[in-house]
Amino acid sequence: MKCNTLINILDDFNDDVAYISKFIKPGKVINIANESKASVDVLTDMRRFLSKQLDSTRIIEKSYTNPLQLKKIIDNHIEQDTIINISSGDNLSAVIAHQAMIDHDINLIYMDIGEEKVYKLTKKGIKVINYDNINFRVKDYVSITGGKIVTDETFDYIIEDYNNMLDIILDNYNLWIRTRDYIRNNLVSQSDDSIVTKSPENNQDIKDLFNKFFSINCVRSIRENANNIIIVFKNEDIRNYILSGVWLEHFTYNIIKENSKVCDVRTGVRFLWDEDKIEVENEMDVIAVAGSSLICISCKDTKRYNSGALNELDIYAEQLGGSTVKKILVATKPSKGQYVDERAERMGINLVLFDGNVDKFRKCLYDIINA
Repeated sequence: MKCNTLINILDDFNDDVAYISKFIKPGKVINIANESKASVDVLTDMRRFLSKQLDSTRIIEKSYTNPLQLKKIIDNHIEQDTIINISSGDNLSAVIAHQAMIDHDINLIYMDIGEEKVYKLTKKGIKVINYDNINFRVKDYVSITGGKIVTDETFDYIIEDYNNMLDIILDNYNLWIRTRDYIRNNLVSQSDDSIVTKSPENNQDIKDLFNKFFSINCVRSIRENANNIIIVFKNEDIRNYILSGVWLEHFTYNIIKENSKVCDVRTGVRFLWDEDKIEVENEMDVIAVAGSSLICISCKDTKRYNSGALNELDIYAEQLGGSTVKKILVATKPSKGQYVDERAERMGINLVLFDGNVDKFRKCLYDIINA
């Protein structure tokens, strides 16, 4: 679908505007924003994004303070082969756009991200348009909001050591949970590549588990000293992977990327809300794009998560993807906090517990993605 001029009416969240603009590839884009809604930031963010995606498209920015002014801006920029995008904006702006369609015999376009459909509206009626050829990446969603990805750890998980360790954890999950919990509760000290933990009366679990890591060269040595057990790892990254909960991010990432609907997935993503303010960084454990939906996932290898973790996920996810974003909190245990399940449900956050059953975990995640 092509046009000479595309008029976009912007709002607080403009993922749909970005999709339509990339889909149509117009010769000229008129971005219009309400001055009362931080129009300077919204217009700047969209200009930055579209200038990278559509390098041959001319971008014009306008702002309005009242409905009559909006109508005048639209009327003044309508020419041959113009389409008005009503995916964003409020109800009144859609009414003004509809009147322009009648007055000037032009077309309107609307994208429903939740339903993954694009509608073309004309005087003759409504037509559904296929847009399967548009693939947005995680970095596009961050860029649309004016942000920028600083780093992500996705490619770290290509490393063989991590995949071998994950296999051991999943194949010996009950042993892993018992041993991990004991070490966390009885840790004496740790250095870059080693830990010292109190020796239990029966230390067979620790020996059994870490001998498996030793067999794949991720643990250098396991020895006893008085009432302690000292474990030396291959390096600091390996120690962090085993003890910090990074394995859960890795595992969730592996499951998500296997879904046929997912076109991009990143993990350990550190990003800026505003690329002009480099001192303010945020992090999301896993971010994926499935169809035209953004999915944000927080991973908690613990029972110590509460409403604070939910609030953080909610704020970060909606900043990136608006009201249509899918929010998931993955955990290995139910929360100790009161009313966490009820609060998550009110916030639209899906809680998914991993209990060692890989197939059940995969089904839970895929049901959310495919919904």
